[in-house]
Amino acid sequence: MQHRFPSSQGRCSQRLWRTFLGVALGLLLAGSFPWPVCPPVLATSWATSRATSRETTVSAQQNARVFDTVCRLIERRYYDPRLHGANWRDLTQQFRQQALAARDESTLYRAINQLLATLDDQHTFALPPSRVREEKQGARVGLGIQLRKLEGQWVITHTLGGSAAHEAGIRPGWIIAEMDGQPFTGFKPGQRFQIGQSVRLKLIDSNDHPKRVEVICRPFATTPEQRAQYLPDGVLYLRFTEFAPKTADWLEEHITSNPQAAGLIFDLRENTGGLLDVLADCLRLIYRQDVVFGDFIQRNQKPLRMRVSGNRQAFAGPVLVLIDEHSASAAEIFAAAVQETGRGTVIGRRTAGAVLASIQEPLPDGGKVQISIRDYRTVRGVRLQGQGVTPDVTVKLTLEDVRRNIDVDLRYAMQQLALTLKRQGQRSGLIKVLPDGRHRPGRTPHLPLPAGASCHSAGKHDGKHKLEAGGLDSQSPVMANCAFVF
Repeated sequence: MQHRFPSSQGRCSQRLWRTFLGVALGLLLAGSFPWPVCPPVLATSWATSRATSRETTVSAQQNARVFDTVCRLIERRYYDPRLHGANWRDLTQQFRQQALAARDESTLYRAINQLLATLDDQHTFALPPSRVREEKQGARVGLGIQLRKLEGQWVITHTLGGSAAHEAGIRPGWIIAEMDGQPFTGFKPGQRFQIGQSVRLKLIDSNDHPKRVEVICRPFATTPEQRAQYLPDGVLYLRFTEFAPKTADWLEEHITSNPQAAGLIFDLRENTGGLLDVLADCLRLIYRQDVVFGDFIQRNQKPLRMRVSGNRQAFAGPVLVLIDEHSASAAEIFAAAVQETGRGTVIGRRTAGAVLASIQEPLPDGGKVQISIRDYRTVRGVRLQGQGVTPDVTVKLTLEDVRRNIDVDLRYAMQQLALTLKRQGQRSGLIKVLPDGRHRPGRTPHLPLPAGASCHSAGKHDGKHKLEAGGLDSQSPVMANCAFVF
C-alpha cells in the first residue's frame, strides 16, 4: 500500500518555485543562463530535470554500495588470500568506474562479474536482484529449451514441459539454424528474455526438414529434477540434478525400499552440486564402513576433513555413476569418492572442474554474491578444481546420438552392470514401474532415456505420466537451473 501526503504537496511546489526563481535570478546576474535549456519538442521542465539528476546520483551511489560490498567480501572471505595473484586494487578501480556509470542492473552486474571473472573461479559470481527474485519464485522467463553444442551445431536436448517452446511444437533433437533472421551462434551469457517477447527461430528437425517457429516467451518452472526408475535386469536408475535439502531422504526411500535391485545407477549429468551435508548423507547410502573422502582447505590453509560413518543398511551391490561436462561441485566430489574408493565405476565425460565450497551473501540492492571460501583435495591429494573428474569409461557423445534420442552413457552403464552381474553370478527378476508409482514384478521393454538431462521432475505421479517406447513422458515442472537453459 502506498502512502500519499496531499497536504504537503502545495508547500513543496511553492518551495520548488521559490528555489527556481532564486537560481534563475542568480544565473541571470552572472550572465550565464543557459538559453535554450532544452531542445524543441523534447523540452523538459526544470523540476523534472532536477529529479532525473537526483535519480542518476542515487543510482550511482547505490551502484557504489553494491560494488564496494562485493569487493570487501572477496577481500575478507575468498579462500585464496592472494586472489590467485590478481592485482586486485587496480582491477577494482578499473571496473568500479564502469559499475558507477551503469544505468541498469544488467550493466552493473556485468561489470561486477567481469571483475570476478579475473579470479577464474566458476563458484564466485554475482546475481542481480531480478535473478534472485526468479530463484525465489522457482521460475524463469524464456523459451524453455535446453541446448548443447555438438560438432559445431546448437542442438536442443530438451524442451521443458509446459514451456512456450514445448507448446510451439519444438522437440529434442532439433537444431537451431537461425534466430530472428540471423545465423544462430548461441545465446549470450546471462541472456535475458521478457514476457511476451517474440523469438523467431529457423530449426532443422530430426528428419532434416526445415521448420520456422515463432515462440512467445513466458515463465517456465525451474524446480530441481528427481527421478527414480527401474531398468531391465532389475537395475535402479536414480537421477537428480542438485544435492538439495531432502535429496538424501528421497534416495534413501528408493534404495532401502528396493533391496532386490541388482545395481544402482546414479545419473549426475548436469547436476550442478549443492549442500555438503546432503552430499555426505547421500554417500552414506552406499558405504557400510567409515570412509574418508578428502579435505577442504580453508583460507588459513587448515584442512577440514570430509568423512562419513559406516551405514549397516547401506546398499552393497554394484554402483555406477554417470557424469558429463556440466556435472559440478558436489556431483564431482561424489563421483571422485566412488572412483577413488573403488566403490563403483564412473562413466561419461570429464566433469566441469568447479569444486570449491562457497557461501552466498546478500547485496544492498537485493542481489547476492557467491564466494568460494574453501578449496578441496581428494583423499589421494588430487585437486579437482580446474581439472574435473576423468571417468573410468569415457563415452563420446555425438550429434547423431542426441538427434536420435540415444542415451549412449546409459547404454554403456547397462553393459558394464551386465558384465559385473555375470561375473558375480547374479540374476534378478525384471521390475516394471506403473504410472501410479507402485512396483510389481513383470517384464518391461528397454526404455531409452533422452540424452543429457531428462524432462521429469520430483513429485508424485499424477496420472500424466505414462510408459511408451520413447521414454517416460511428463508435463510436470522441470529442473532448469543447469547450463544452456533458456
